[in-house]
Amino acid sequence: MAQILLKTNYRKLGILDEKKYLTTALRYSTISVDDLIKYAAENSGLSKANVAAVFYALAQQIEQFACNGHSIQLGKLGTLYLTANTKAADTEKEAGANAVESLCIRFRQSKYLRDMVNSNVSLSTINLQDFASDEEPEDDDEDGGNDSGNTDGGGDDELDPLG
Repeated sequence: MAQILLKTNYRKLGILDEKKYLTTALRYSTISVDDLIKYAAENSGLSKANVAAVFYALAQQIEQFACNGHSIQLGKLGTLYLTANTKAADTEKEAGANAVESLCIRFRQSKYLRDMVNSNVSLSTINLQDFASDEEPEDDDEDGGNDSGNTDGGGDDELDPLG
């Protein structure tokens, strides 16, 4: 069973202009492509060169299909798909390609992956007071307090249980 550490910060929340306690999952590190290839080679019995060749071929195909508007199902992981961020328009003429502000590739996790994460993880909260000298709650609004669940966990390397 995996263990996920949670951290609680006292921060300003977006446009509410008030501070609240916000608990987020602590990210340990980012796994590089080279490390992912190395681990996959070790677990599969294939050479690193073969795994790398397959990885880069798949990445190229995913880029090609995604840029042409296709959704890509990644087995039990989920689906990559294209979305458009657009401006609202009063008329049909103002809508369309001129209303597109940006295109994004999104990932929707599968029910299998969501259930696996939710059932195979033990949650533990770390006490930031153990790592801070202040008695006051930590003020962590470096990103403006607009937290959509995408925290980078930066600066917490000393908490890395793997290293």
